[in-house]
Amino acid sequence: MLSTSIFSANGSVYHQSAVFGTTFQLNQTALAEVGLPALTGSNAWQNLTANLAIGGLIAHVFLFWGRYARDSFRLARTKTQPDPHYQAMQKYAEAPWWWYAILLALSFVAGLVVVVKGQTTLPWWSYIIALLLGAFVTPFSTLLYARMGSGVGTNQLMKMVAGAINPGRPVANLYFSMWSHDVVSTSINLAGDLKMGQYLKIPPRVMFLTQVWGTILGAVINYVVMISVVDAQRQILLSPTGTNVWSGQVTQSLNSAAVTWSLAKQLYGRSGPYLIIPLSLIIGMVPTTIQYFVWKRWPKIGPVKVDNILLPLIYMYSAWLSAGVNSTITSSIIVGLVSQLWLRKYHPGWYKKYNYILGGALDGGAQVMVFILSFAVFGASGVQKPFPTVRNK
Repeated sequence: MLSTSIFSANGSVYHQSAVFGTTFQLNQTALAEVGLPALTGSNAWQNLTANLAIGGLIAHVFLFWGRYARDSFRLARTKTQPDPHYQAMQKYAEAPWWWYAILLALSFVAGLVVVVKGQTTLPWWSYIIALLLGAFVTPFSTLLYARMGSGVGTNQLMKMVAGAINPGRPVANLYFSMWSHDVVSTSINLAGDLKMGQYLKIPPRVMFLTQVWGTILGAVINYVVMISVVDAQRQILLSPTGTNVWSGQVTQSLNSAAVTWSLAKQLYGRSGPYLIIPLSLIIGMVPTTIQYFVWKRWPKIGPVKVDNILLPLIYMYSAWLSAGVNSTITSSIIVGLVSQLWLRKYHPGWYKKYNYILGGALDGGAQVMVFILSFAVFGASGVQKPFPTVRNK
């Protein structure tokens, strides 16, 4: 029930290779023989809440934060932002706009080469649409992340658009959503790094060059690690359940989305079984609109400020447990309660001074340990060395 795979009508795993073949494009005859794929209930619920969250996010930004965003742009343009960290950075020379323009041009050309020369099945014009869609979504996601420290997954919207303009092409769907969502995630990371640079008083030009170097180095390392892990653990990654170390939960979720949205007309169209999922993009705007009018009449109900209720986040996290492997959520909840409830309430001085640093240390330390354990113990390079076990005599 909690699987991220897609299934046939008889409950077996869907035979997608028979439908799309070696060209990764839809074979209508094979589709008629094999039939349409089906999502598990939890997977369908996750897709539905993702669209509710995207619709609610767009409505919330326009209705509640529109004036704030407009004022922020004006303050940035006139360099009158009152934030003390921003003012302290004015002594440094800003990274010129043409640095970003050159970086954009080089990145665009590199991506276009991949699309045209690689086996992506993605048309060049679809690549451009993907980038434009990501540019449209970015301000909404970045604003939510800046204000709340948390975001809403918007790649569901990218998959919907990809399925609509590239029907019958699941691999093209993957590339489209990757290009589009990467614009959003990269922008959020860039903004976060620049903000960190403000806090630490690092000159903007140094931050720019550091980010470029870190991205190039990270791309090489990520590619090498990815190839090593996929080659060594391929069979396990094909299963959403996997083992207690490796799991194909995310990869199979991406695969399921790519396949089903490439059949958008049959599955999500007017007569499809999942019509409610694309409709939820519009439905998600309705409660937020109602909330806005309630807020205009009653800004505060009891101790609760109405505009502080973020329905998009509620929608998204209502499906947080939609997949089978979710043990990491328990430790996240424990750390969150200790940090935001106990430390913040009973040790506010320590919280204000050290909590942000502690969060970074936990993130960085966990990533380093996962990297070391994956290759030294868990078989990311193909050689697994299990921890010794003690047997009772």
